[in-house]
Amino acid sequence: MKNDYLKYYKPKVLIGIVFLISLALYYVRDNFSITFSVLGIITLIIITITEKLWNKKIFKHLFWIDDFSGRYEGTLIYQYIDEVGEMKTGELEHIKIIKQTGSQIDITSITKKDDGSLSSPSTNKGMYIEPTPDDQHFILIYSYLNDGCLEQEFPPHYGTEVIKFINNGKGKLLSGEYNSDRRPIQTRGKFKNLKWVSNNTNHDY
Repeated sequence: MKNDYLKYYKPKVLIGIVFLISLALYYVRDNFSITFSVLGIITLIIITITEKLWNKKIFKHLFWIDDFSGRYEGTLIYQYIDEVGEMKTGELEHIKIIKQTGSQIDITSITKKDDGSLSSPSTNKGMYIEPTPDDQHFILIYSYLNDGCLEQEFPPHYGTEVIKFINNGKGKLLSGEYNSDRRPIQTRGKFKNLKWVSNNTNHDY
């Protein structure tokens, strides 16, 4: 189990749950002469909640983050300065797929080009999450790696994204900004109207 495996749990709630489960297990073991490892069973319960049950109605209250998972589709507005110093801008269709458990969040991003082809995917490396100042929404901050595509002469590069997640009760929305260290031309831009469209997190990118 990683050192940060429990980082998305509400600490006080987790401690209380572990304490109550421990009391129940010690009572069963001592009064019914059943031999088992209390620590082992608690670990199994925590793993099951974290990996399988984290977003279910009862168990989601154990976590301080929201359920970001799903497929989002919207628009990427990009800009860059070309080789002769001119600013270039445009809009492209953009897709983000968020896979999530109670301990890990993975984001895959893909852009659909004007000719209908897909860019090489970007995947997050690391993740920092904080509530907005009003505690209504969340900010996701992460670096990403794009492996590039030799056929498209698209070089590998890193970048950073700062994403705002809004769950207004009617749907989930993402907005935010990105910048990259792509060579020879750095790019930057923002995301517009990235709306949750389904729970399907499968893709063939």
